[in-house]
Amino acid sequence: MKRADAAAAWVLLAALWLAAGGAPGWPRGPAAPSPSPQPPRPRRHAAWAACATGTRWSETAGRCCAECPAGTFLRSPCTRAGNDSVCEPCPAGTFHAWPNTAPECQACYECDRHAFQSVLSNCSATSNVVCSCEPGRFRDCVDERCSDFACRQCRPCAGRLVQRPCSATQDALCGSCKPDFYAEGGECRPCRTHLAETCGEECQRACGGRRGSGLEYILLALSGPLFLGALAIYHKRLRLQQDAGACSPPPATPARGRPESQALLRRCAPERDARPAPAATPLQGSRLYAVIDAVPLRRWKEFVRVLGLRDTEIDVVEVEFAHVRDQQYEMLKRWCQQSSASLDPVFTALERMELAGCAEALRLRLQDCT
Repeated sequence: MKRADAAAAWVLLAALWLAAGGAPGWPRGPAAPSPSPQPPRPRRHAAWAACATGTRWSETAGRCCAECPAGTFLRSPCTRAGNDSVCEPCPAGTFHAWPNTAPECQACYECDRHAFQSVLSNCSATSNVVCSCEPGRFRDCVDERCSDFACRQCRPCAGRLVQRPCSATQDALCGSCKPDFYAEGGECRPCRTHLAETCGEECQRACGGRRGSGLEYILLALSGPLFLGALAIYHKRLRLQQDAGACSPPPATPARGRPESQALLRRCAPERDARPAPAATPLQGSRLYAVIDAVPLRRWKEFVRVLGLRDTEIDVVEVEFAHVRDQQYEMLKRWCQQSSASLDPVFTALERMELAGCAEALRLRLQDCT
């Protein structure tokens, strides 16, 4: 009985061993036919390579779809039915710089005012905002493209020669001390502020022949305003002298010839001096030309303004009349028409303009010796 059970167990083990593949080298049954090889599936980049310029492969549509141009975004992609992409402009505050198939635009960057950044160019639908630094600062870039930067204060170069000025992209480059400056403690100090007893080796080398307490600079600062004041007084006196010379009456020509003319001049002179000045005489006819001849040409506009003629009237006359003497006559005539014109305001205006010599010359011209 035991032998029968052992034999059955050996038979079962042999069956299991055969089912597992048998011993190496033993013949096996016919192999199952292998399936036929499948063609490789096309890669995505191959489909992209087949798309024309300005289009892009769409997995959803299974074909090449047109890209949205810069400044727009893809509202809805193309479909298998042949409908093309639908693009819409970027809203305010967003942009797209390149053709795209993005479902939305990128948000514009904002310049950091607290970091002393300023707007170099505003954001548009096709470009982001361009930031720079405020005047007196330069960009300290964080990366190679300088997409992120900090604004640093430019180096002042106080008392030093500037080898390279500060710009938006780089700091200033300072050189050696300027003339009349000497180096001390990493700074350049002016020679005029040092004391002779505390002047060191560098100070003596740079300021050796210029020691002093700075008294010459004080005297120069005080003499400047005095010189300018004297120059102004000189020019004022020179102008008054020129006005007086322009207003002086022509020199009297001595009478020559018969004794009767000499007697007439002697008799006429006392009468002319004794007659009162025709101040209340109204302005008309030849008296207008007498006033014109008495006033210097370069101060004529000032004269009529002091009389009371408006600037609009002066401008109109200058446009209507080309000759200067005609302009003067017309201005004076219009002033006479606007007021009860007489010689009193004329003499008053000349006195206010400090043209007393012109007023006296006018009185002499208006006197008649008859």
